[in-house]
Amino acid sequence: MDPAVILTIFLIISILIAIAIGANDESFAPIYGSRIMNMKQILILATIFAILGALLLGEGVAKSVGGDILLIDYDLEGIEQNAVVLTILISTTIWLILASALGLPISTTHATIGAIMGLGLLLGGGNGVDWGTILGMSMWWLLSPIVGFTITYLVVVILNRHKIKHLNGFQDFERSENRYALIILVVICITAFSRAGNDCSNAVGIVFGVEGDLNLTALLAVTGISLAVGIVVLGRIVIKNLGRMTELRPSTAFAAQVPTAAVMLIGTIQKIPLSGSHMLVASLVGLAKASNAPMEKGLSKIVAIWLLTFPMSAILAIIIYFPINAGF
Repeated sequence: MDPAVILTIFLIISILIAIAIGANDESFAPIYGSRIMNMKQILILATIFAILGALLLGEGVAKSVGGDILLIDYDLEGIEQNAVVLTILISTTIWLILASALGLPISTTHATIGAIMGLGLLLGGGNGVDWGTILGMSMWWLLSPIVGFTITYLVVVILNRHKIKHLNGFQDFERSENRYALIILVVICITAFSRAGNDCSNAVGIVFGVEGDLNLTALLAVTGISLAVGIVVLGRIVIKNLGRMTELRPSTAFAAQVPTAAVMLIGTIQKIPLSGSHMLVASLVGLAKASNAPMEKGLSKIVAIWLLTFPMSAILAIIIYFPINAGF
């Protein structure tokens, strides 16, 4: 197959996966749930920061995902590298679109790396994957939701004590919530910015790992625009679902968003692929527990699809690989 045709296919699939990632981006769910902004305003802000985050923060994590995990000597083992890359991109896209259609937030990072692991095991056995790199990443994957739950729980407890001690009457309460509404806007924008930089790696990382001479800046720009398209077209479904998980006010939305914003920004700067979805959902659970607020039904479905993401992405990649490889 002509190399130019192959590269064009890769780029088209990367755009589709970026759209799928945007469709599953729930960063603005606390803003929606606390009724600070309407959906139209949310989509405008999300579009701006999706593009900025991909352009300004996406390079480091894209190179990390693209080059550090899959250990296959394609020439020595007679494996078509383009078939491997295309399989990873398509299988990740399918799983993301399925989850988004169900309104369930999943980790795009986990979907991509699950597909990489499946093909690594299929084609290289136990040595086809860099387990040390995955172990290092998995420590962050396990730690980040724990941090989200714990910090949010503690922040809510502190906020409640502050309100009881210092706020007198409805007017004081309203002024306090208005202040938090402004603060949470800043925190959400930081989250969306770092989330776009982290998530764009799942769309362009593999392609860049194969075609390292591509103009990465242009690739990231196209990815950012594609993320924004996904948010605008389908993202509102996941935003609404997660925004209704528990009762939210500006102050509690702030408590839920702070750990996600901090860890996502630090992780992206450190070039570590993270799951913003896991952190935010864990934070909302911590919020509900600290506030003794009811949780909407659906949490069990979210957890179930989290647990299924690695194995299903791996199995899907293995199944799809054979017809794609035959085409090459």
